[in-house]
Amino acid sequence: MNIDDIKKISLVEFLNQLGYQPTGRDSKGLWFYAPYRSERKPSFHVNPRKNLWFDFGTGAGGDIFSLAGEMSGETDFLKQADYIAEKMRLPVATPYKPTPFAEEPTFENIEVSRLESPVLLRYLADRGIPKEIAQRYCVQVDYELHGKRYYAVGFPNNANGLELRNPFFKGSYPPKHITLIANGNARCNVFEGFIDFLSAERLDYNDGLDTIVLNSVSNLQKAIPALGNYTVIQCYLDNDTAGRAALARLQREFGDRVMDKSALYPDHKDLNDYLMSLYPKKSTKLKL
Repeated sequence: MNIDDIKKISLVEFLNQLGYQPTGRDSKGLWFYAPYRSERKPSFHVNPRKNLWFDFGTGAGGDIFSLAGEMSGETDFLKQADYIAEKMRLPVATPYKPTPFAEEPTFENIEVSRLESPVLLRYLADRGIPKEIAQRYCVQVDYELHGKRYYAVGFPNNANGLELRNPFFKGSYPPKHITLIANGNARCNVFEGFIDFLSAERLDYNDGLDTIVLNSVSNLQKAIPALGNYTVIQCYLDNDTAGRAALARLQREFGDRVMDKSALYPDHKDLNDYLMSLYPKKSTKLKL
């Protein structure tokens, strides 16, 4: 059995084979107890049509391979495939020749410098972020991709990786991790992405508080040990399914220490969307 065959395996069938049965159903799929951790209420959702899963308790999700990784602890793609084949009692062809699997994009010749590009500063300005705030927290990352040269706004994380943004690209330079900005405060603001953090700086919401930028809700578990040190945790998360799931996870972990600040922007997707509504982009078109 090859990789394409494994991809076609139903997640519901895979979970049934492992002894997990659905506890309920909604319009998009089935609910299960998370198969790799203990929980009192089922928060693990499977969309059979897309054959994808999402854990509302941790913010993790993906396909059958990522689920196998969560359950086995394996990060190697081939070992995840072996785990699935073993649990499903499937033959695996030898020699094993999977579809090439590589993290994309592959960056080369990376240079990190002060953020000075007029194009990148204009991109941030169009999103309501002024130059002085952008240069305080961000860098410029020049890199080569598939033989061509590009640049992006870079935001460092605690593992020496970088979140990357430009008008045409949203990605990261590994490793992926959270960003903790410590100011010695007993309270901490939490943001999903660095654009929202910069937006809070523009709106004076940070006010010297410590900050954790998740750089993806999938990093939520990495933030929990650090958040345990704070008496107040103010969450400026997205008004979407993933953001609400992340908030619920933090509330279960830290109780009434968690404050939901998304009430400040109830009609907007996220804090940056709210900021842009306050400072709409000025048209550069010439008036005739």
